[in-house]
Amino acid sequence: MNLSFLESTLLWIFIIAYFIVLVCLFRLSWKSNEGRKKSLSYLFIFNMVVFYAGLTAVYFWLNLTPDIRDFMIVYGLLTIGVYVGTIEVPGFLILAHYDETSVDILEETQKNLILSKSSFEKGIQGLEKILASNKPRLDEIYVYENMNYYIESSREMGQSNKSVFDLLLMVINQSTRSTSDRSKHPFPKLIDVLSLAGLSFIIAQFLK
Repeated sequence: MNLSFLESTLLWIFIIAYFIVLVCLFRLSWKSNEGRKKSLSYLFIFNMVVFYAGLTAVYFWLNLTPDIRDFMIVYGLLTIGVYVGTIEVPGFLILAHYDETSVDILEETQKNLILSKSSFEKGIQGLEKILASNKPRLDEIYVYENMNYYIESSREMGQSNKSVFDLLLMVINQSTRSTSDRSKHPFPKLIDVLSLAGLSFIIAQFLK
């Protein structure tokens, strides 16, 4: 592919900027204390590999006319296509699965909490098992502290702590609803910008 000086300069700026942005996003997600955000970190590496492979293929195999308009459209479509295939769709599936697992844990917690009122020992043991095996996730959805306090105070009393029971049940119900509702695209603002309608408008402007 024969590129003009302007196209070559823009391409190198784009390549370097893209690399910097992806590295920053990877570091932010990897260092996050939230398992939900951290689960997306490897998608940025996957995106980088696929993007540069696509970039190489386009550069060597596609014979573009020396037109800055065609140049921007091709690399714009490549960026959007790689984003959708490596981050948007896989990210949605990963987050949906993560949230579904969290909801299952909350529903099991609610079941054992209610059981602790009628069958104290069995219910409390169930809550203790859930607490021990899911501490990071319960802490992330703001249930851990209330749940731990309920178990400890109920153990001291030898029965369900009714004053904490209602509060914990309310927290679990709220967390279940909010967790169920948040399984959306990982980057909704960017998806709005890169929607088909917006993309069609941009292409139309270039083709005028």
